[in-house]
Amino acid sequence: MNIFKSLSQGNGRISETNITSFLSYLLNTSNELNNSFLLLFFQLMDNNSAGSKIGDLLNLKQPTLRERIIYFTNNYVVSAIPEFSIKYDQSEQIADVLVRVSSKRDETDVCYIVIENKIKKASASTWQVSKQYDYFINSADYEQNVPVFSILITTDSAAFSSMHANAVAVNPNSIWLKWTNHTERDNSVESTLRYLIKHEMDAEIPPINLNTQFIIKSFIDYIATEFANRGSGVKNYSFNGFDEVASASLTLNGKNYVLKRFENNMVRVFNEDDEVLDIQVKPLLRDVNLAYGFNIDLFHSTGKAKNTQIFGREIINALNNN
Repeated sequence: MNIFKSLSQGNGRISETNITSFLSYLLNTSNELNNSFLLLFFQLMDNNSAGSKIGDLLNLKQPTLRERIIYFTNNYVVSAIPEFSIKYDQSEQIADVLVRVSSKRDETDVCYIVIENKIKKASASTWQVSKQYDYFINSADYEQNVPVFSILITTDSAAFSSMHANAVAVNPNSIWLKWTNHTERDNSVESTLRYLIKHEMDAEIPPINLNTQFIIKSFIDYIATEFANRGSGVKNYSFNGFDEVASASLTLNGKNYVLKRFENNMVRVFNEDDEVLDIQVKPLLRDVNLAYGFNIDLFHSTGKAKNTQIFGREIINALNNN
C-alpha cells in the first residue's frame, strides 16, 4: 500500500494540513534535495505568472538546471514555514506556507511567497488569498518594498477561480497553480515532481537518496490517483488507502447522500461535499430500501442476515439501475 495513503489522516481522506507540511519540506533549503525542487517550482510559478517573474528577480538565467542550483545555493537561503501566523491590527490570518528567500551576502529578504493550499471545493474562500496579502504587507514580518508572490495551489476545479481573480486584483504577482492538471498535464505540481525524478535519473541534478526518491514517488502516485479524473469526470477517491469501486447518489428525507463502496468491500455514507458522515450505515441502507421500494431481501437464502458490505453493494447497484 502507498505510504501516503496508509498514513493519511482524516479517515483516509486527503488532509490539506499533511500535504501542506510535505510541500513546505520540499521547498526548504535545509532538505536533501539541494534546492532542486525549489527551482523547478520557481519555473512552474513563472510559467503561470502574468506578473513579475521570480526567475528574473533572482537572476536565474543560467542555461542548465544544475548551474541554476549552484548559483542559487551560493547566493540565497530559503526557509519554508508551514501554518504561518500573520498578525495585523489585532487580527490574524494563517498562511499554509510562508517561503522567505534571503540573501546570503547581507541576510536581507529578497522576496516572500505566501502559499494557500486548497483541496476541497467546499473550502474555497473568495477573499482569503487577497486578505492574506493585505495582512502580510502590513505585518511586522514584512520588509518594506520586498516583492510578495501570492500562490494559490488547488485541485483542478473552476470553484477556485474567484479566489485567484480577487488575489490578482490586490496583488498582480498572484499565481494559481494546480496539484494535477487535466488539460495541461505538464503544468502542475505533480508534473514538476516527475521532472525532478527525471532530472535526477539523467544526472542533471545532485543525487537524491533512494529513500527520498521513494517518498517523492509515493507522493506523486498519491496526488495523481487522489486527484485523477475518471472518464465520467468523477474524481477518483480512496478511503483509508482503499480505492473506490462503486458509488450512487440518493435523496432521503429531503437530504442528499452518496453511498461509496471500496475495494475492501466497506460501504460508507458521504454528503454532497464528499465528506464522510459519522452515521450508522446499515440502518440508512434499510431506509433506502424501503423508501425506493427496492424490496431487497435483508437475509440470505440460508436465513442468515446480510452484512453491511453485501447489502450496501446491492443497494448501490439498485440505485444505479433505478
